[in-house]
Amino acid sequence: MADSQSIQGELQGQVMAAIWRLNAGTVEQVREELPSRYQGAYNTVQTVLNRLAERGLLERVREGRGFVYKPRVSEAEYLSGSIRRTLSGASSGARQAALASIISGLRPEELSELEQLAREARDK
Repeated sequence: MADSQSIQGELQGQVMAAIWRLNAGTVEQVREELPSRYQGAYNTVQTVLNRLAERGLLERVREGRGFVYKPRVSEAEYLSGSIRRTLSGASSGARQAALASIISGLRPEELSELEQLAREARDK
């Protein structure tokens, strides 16, 4: 995923979260999904959606007189790519500290899943 595909700012993050929940949506549907503090002007949400589409995070499909926006990447794919990019630019000590911090916040069942994934990765 290119750097142009990063989410910039809290409003873009909230819009992407709404699109991921909806799987696809119009400007109005996305606007209604946003937390109340972001349910501002229709044009603001439309501008954010169009910018995310221009940067390749969303697909914009004409439907009637408007557009439906669909994610081009899943939330999991976006998150894993974002974490990978962030960690690749960090020193080994910082990477280790960041991973330790993430792991310390996991629930027991998530730790078990992570252990299984680590075993599978080592066996490849």
